[in-house]
Amino acid sequence: MPGFISTPKVLVPKRPLAGRLGRFLSSGLVAPAFSLCSLGGALAEQPVFDSLVLLEPPTSGIAQEPYLDVSGTSLLMSWMVPTASEILVQFARLDDVGWSNPVTVGRGEDLFVNWADFPTVAAFGDGNIALHWLRRASRSGYGYHVELSLSNDIGRSWSDPIIPYSDRSDQQHGFVTMSGNADGALELLWLDARGYGQTGLLARADNMQLRATRIDADGRLESDRPVDSKTCSCCQTSSARLGDGSLVVAYRDRTDAEIRDISIVRLLDGAWTDPVNVHPDGWEISGCPVNGPAVAAQGERVAVAWFTAADDVAAVKLAFSDDAGTGFATPARIDLGDPLGRVDTLFLEDGSVLVTWLEWQGDDEVLLACRALESRGCVTRQVLARNSSDASMNFPRMARIGQDVYFALTTPINARQSTVTVMRGQLGPLE
Repeated sequence: MPGFISTPKVLVPKRPLAGRLGRFLSSGLVAPAFSLCSLGGALAEQPVFDSLVLLEPPTSGIAQEPYLDVSGTSLLMSWMVPTASEILVQFARLDDVGWSNPVTVGRGEDLFVNWADFPTVAAFGDGNIALHWLRRASRSGYGYHVELSLSNDIGRSWSDPIIPYSDRSDQQHGFVTMSGNADGALELLWLDARGYGQTGLLARADNMQLRATRIDADGRLESDRPVDSKTCSCCQTSSARLGDGSLVVAYRDRTDAEIRDISIVRLLDGAWTDPVNVHPDGWEISGCPVNGPAVAAQGERVAVAWFTAADDVAAVKLAFSDDAGTGFATPARIDLGDPLGRVDTLFLEDGSVLVTWLEWQGDDEVLLACRALESRGCVTRQVLARNSSDASMNFPRMARIGQDVYFALTTPINARQSTVTVMRGQLGPLE
């Protein structure tokens, strides 16, 4: 079987003996900027954000695994709510008036709950939204399937869910990325274990695949197809649109020698390119590290952030491409020396890139943000949140609307329960 975490896990434990309640820094949230020098970058003498404020979330009480996207000037958020009898997948939209009332889009006692493979939401077309989650394929097996629901009225109502591919085997399918295209349709990619125990032209036996499909706003689904026939088994995938409308997708690849570095593929004129290695880290590891990359694009520029532990050195790296991902410059290391990874990234209006990741500071887990330039590396850093609980913030997510950057993260209450924190940072000029 592939290396998925196959039992429901609300929160991932942190280091042993870290058992203090979670807390956030000054004003309930914010820490001063670091005054350390990035590798190849300038001193971080200014904070990343002019202001950082805590927002009232649309969730009520126990919740986990939020995800963000943007539709016009509205922020979209999905999250999960565990109840005594079932799991709910919920959605809300933030606009100038405030949060919309939460809508339950998916539910069931058989939903697959995983701290690393969580529901995502994506805007596409004219007011259309897609939301996915995972449901177990059977009560006795370890497999699960992607379910997808669509909304054509900015999230007020939702379609009945569908499985967006033909395979119905009791295998694992997940780690979805979604992106709208210029035609008003939605591209979906996911990791797919249908090849386990099988042979044939379309599947390499016992290898996880990266597969893709397309769905339009009316729910018409194209046949799914393989993009890469051998990938790492349980790292998140990430996608971004280039200026010409083509799609770039980043994921953790896998060689026969168990090298698990980051690759990208592009969808050009309806065809997928061969994988391109972002950088030959040479991380040899026999199991999945559960630590996927993040990709962002602006025009023909592409930025990829990722975690690696090649040569037993944990690092968060950032690499740029100026030719739409055909090739990448030598990456900069942007962490402070003890990272967990779990990255996210996006381009800012001035062409700089914002990267977030988790890092250890003593027994505390901190959420760090770095504003980086291709020519200077990480110019400024800031601690956004500090967690002293014996459970993790898991995979914080972010999205940008103009000069405002929104963050959403799982916030531990105790070892088994969490809530969701949402905050907004306002960017200032980069000195």
